[in-house]
Amino acid sequence: MFQLRKFRIYILLIAAIVLVYVIKPKDDGSAYSDYFYKINKELKENGFGKPVVLLDLDRLDENLTTLSKNIPPPLYYRIVVKSLPSLDLLRHITKSTKTNRLMVFHSGDLVMLLADPEFSSFDILLGKPMPVRALEDIYQKTKVDKFQKTHWLIDTEERLTQYLEFARTKNIKLHVVLEIDVGLHRGGFAKPKDAINALTLIYSSQKHLEFDGFMGYEPHVASVPILLGDKNKAIEKAILSSLSLYEKFVISGKQSFPSLFVKELLLNGGGSKTYRFYQKNNKIVNDVSVGSALVMPTDFDVSTLTEHKPAFFIAAPVLKRLEGTTIPFLESISFLFPLWNPNLQLTYFTYGGAYLAKKESPSGLFDNSLYGVSTNQGILNGSRKTGLQPDDYVFYRPTQSEKVMAEMGEVVLLRKGKIIGTWKCFIN
Repeated sequence: MFQLRKFRIYILLIAAIVLVYVIKPKDDGSAYSDYFYKINKELKENGFGKPVVLLDLDRLDENLTTLSKNIPPPLYYRIVVKSLPSLDLLRHITKSTKTNRLMVFHSGDLVMLLADPEFSSFDILLGKPMPVRALEDIYQKTKVDKFQKTHWLIDTEERLTQYLEFARTKNIKLHVVLEIDVGLHRGGFAKPKDAINALTLIYSSQKHLEFDGFMGYEPHVASVPILLGDKNKAIEKAILSSLSLYEKFVISGKQSFPSLFVKELLLNGGGSKTYRFYQKNNKIVNDVSVGSALVMPTDFDVSTLTEHKPAFFIAAPVLKRLEGTTIPFLESISFLFPLWNPNLQLTYFTYGGAYLAKKESPSGLFDNSLYGVSTNQGILNGSRKTGLQPDDYVFYRPTQSEKVMAEMGEVVLLRKGKIIGTWKCFIN
């Protein structure tokens, strides 16, 4: 009996040890990768001692090369301005890709671009339909000839009627592009017959309306869950289906109003997550929009963009390094926390925080959930393997580009890991 009891205790001890081994947190920390080690050294020697957005021009140029390879003629490339909110950045991209086509989503951005001597001559397409009140505001702030060359996006008959009345009142002609639903159900004309009603109004109002083409948006197809099979093949199949829908709008419109289809129309589609599928099996779309794929925020870590490299980051200086993780009012037992979880061995206070971004390097850092997040001073925990000291930098990858760049105000440019200057960003 005694031997049996001893054996049971022995088994329970082993089970307890195994259980602790299984549930005890592992050390997730590691030091900088070589890439960020060099950038950290450069920022400490020549940086600004504050949170900055970094733009790696070498990686950007690699992404531009990949983009150009995947959008061969006769396809046209259109830059999505909201995702790349800097005039200097836009100039760099237009020079590399030799495009003069822009997609604009914000009225303030449009006013700025139409006032710029260089960009005012570009082919500009609105990426979303604007309220007629925004149309009035833009009109008041821009020159009439520039205003009339813009392609305005129309999603309903009601909006088209509003725009027509506006054009009549101002005695101008508006160039309009019809937004069509090609399977993603984000609005626009749902069926070819619905678009025919809009084309009828355009045809009868050619003094004030000019039909310029269609826009069929489908990039979210890349984010649809695929339960079985190859995801890229499933995405390609979905895009072929959307192109089939797109073609029906074109054929129906051309049959009903052949004179509106005599000129080369703007037939826009695609997006960062799907643009590379348009180089084959596509006889409809001639204008493909891409923005975020050139800098690769984390929201664009998808199977269709594995050729692209992350090209921009947030770097925030470490202000303080404290041993352990001391919780207010629990000071007497706080020493136990890192014994259980090695990722609580150190506490770092960073200059700024609550970024719209994910921690990139060193790995294994995480927000202290008890303190919460702060835009003034971030509080991060990590193991000793992270190895940070005051004046080192924590690197983040933004989840999106437009909001982060606009909030920070400028990007710091890197070539071969060295700072070579800054570019101003649009301000929201």
